[in-house]
Amino acid sequence: MSAQSLSTATSTPSYGPLLRRALAKASLTSVVIVAAVFAVAAGPILVQRPTAFALAIFRTAPLHAPDLGPILHAGPAIQIHLATLLVAFAATAVLMTGVKGSRLHRVLGWTWAATMLTTAVATLFIRAAPFGPHIGPFGVLHVFALLTFLSVPRAVLAARRHDVASHAGIISGFVIGGLGIAGLAAFLPGRLMWAVFFG
Repeated sequence: MSAQSLSTATSTPSYGPLLRRALAKASLTSVVIVAAVFAVAAGPILVQRPTAFALAIFRTAPLHAPDLGPILHAGPAIQIHLATLLVAFAATAVLMTGVKGSRLHRVLGWTWAATMLTTAVATLFIRAAPFGPHIGPFGVLHVFALLTFLSVPRAVLAARRHDVASHAGIISGFVIGGLGIAGLAAFLPGRLMWAVFFG
């Protein structure tokens, strides 16, 4: 074995422990960021009308087969946003479970980066939620688009530099904070995905 291959073999961390550390760190960071965004967005409502807020959050409705009507009647920006997120979710599932560094990983990685940037651009054309502070047409939830614009290039650059730890950390933050926690918020009462599955 050559000195170069030996140094590479000993200096490259194992993906399993590295990914677990990245996911653990990303979980904490993502929970803090998402909690702060939703506290700013929903905090005033919670303080002014706590009972109405609790009833809205814990309102139960029967789960049913998806009703695509709300999506079909939504604007193009929302449709593009949902379509690109579905592609990103599918790519993420393969990327997180597949072999790292393979050609498939690189192709899906570029696909993931393009879809995440596209969904962030589409988000800018979606009207802000009627709650929380606004700056012109933008609301608190548009912070996630800004984070995407900042983080996707960082993830790509880290991958190009073969900085596996940084790349894993950034992607883990996306998976847990952006696609996970913020994605679940799309199913809250009054939001589009609530109408699709529970409305």
